[in-house]
Amino acid sequence: MYILLAINPGLIAPQLPDDIAKFKKQQVVSIENESYLFADYIGTKRIESDLIVNDYITSLDTSPAGPSVIELTNITVTGEHVSLGNGGIWWIPQNERFELTANVALPDSDMMIIIERVANGTHVIDDIRVKAQIIDGIVTINGVFSQSGNYQITAERLNAGLEIIEAPFRLAFDKVEFDAYV
Repeated sequence: MYILLAINPGLIAPQLPDDIAKFKKQQVVSIENESYLFADYIGTKRIESDLIVNDYITSLDTSPAGPSVIELTNITVTGEHVSLGNGGIWWIPQNERFELTANVALPDSDMMIIIERVANGTHVIDDIRVKAQIIDGIVTINGVFSQSGNYQITAERLNAGLEIIEAPFRLAFDKVEFDAYV
């Protein structure tokens, strides 16, 4: 059990209520200008901590809160010959314009979307970039697939890019998949 024991300047061992060897991972810490031994006590004596250990451990967590997670909802793909095929895959003729829209709680802005071309449903061959516009809580992506094949937009890939540019948010949504056909 972890313990915080008030200590005075000088040798620590004589100040402890048990053999110093029973205090593992020892560290002298300063809390409100007082010195304490922070250690993992493995002995059998009943020793009370001078401070609440969980409060001390919580105070150490100075990592900033992670980026907020924004969910995309109501994802729809439209176009002259676009249809929703088996398995929830959007079928789009090669070289035909399509428009993807979704609700997103982000301010008006532009955003680069990465669409991956995949083989066997998972192996990424390459990717294309499409500029998206966010206006009044609606993200709109207009695109064309110049090659036939299987394409996908995933939260994992977009979030990797958002992390690189240190965006203050990440996106959450189910994979959007396309089959561009001849």
